[in-house]
Amino acid sequence: MTIMPSSDRKYRRSPRTPLLAQEHGNQVFEAHDSGFDGASISGAVFNLSTTIVGAGIMALPATVNQLGLIPGLITIVFVSMLTESSIDMILRFSLASKSSTYSGVAANAFGGLGRNLLQACVVINNLGMLVVYMIIIGDVVSGTSVD
Repeated sequence: MTIMPSSDRKYRRSPRTPLLAQEHGNQVFEAHDSGFDGASISGAVFNLSTTIVGAGIMALPATVNQLGLIPGLITIVFVSMLTESSIDMILRFSLASKSSTYSGVAANAFGGLGRNLLQACVVINNLGMLVVYMIIIGDVVSGTSVD
């Protein structure tokens, strides 16, 4: 893990700067000229949380329907305990290794190959969620069409 000296930090790009310049008519504004200062951490956390909760809400009835009420509730409680323990392990290791990112924790624990494998798994998971959302949107739209 490379730690930059504090004098080099002022030359880094701000994490709140948008990737693309803002356009308004024929004029192109940079991030600070347009009044948009990029996304905030709280906005990103809220966006991710609503996405996860939305997908979970859609999956819970199907899980209970397939397993039954008692096994479904047991499975939900078991998965919640696994989630809590995995988050606890990630937080403990991030504090011990002084990593501030998820890929940094994976790199410190498993090396560069582990970091790349983690990033590939995140991409595959996001693509899978994209497919799930497209299926849900297709079901909702096809159910509301006028014949």
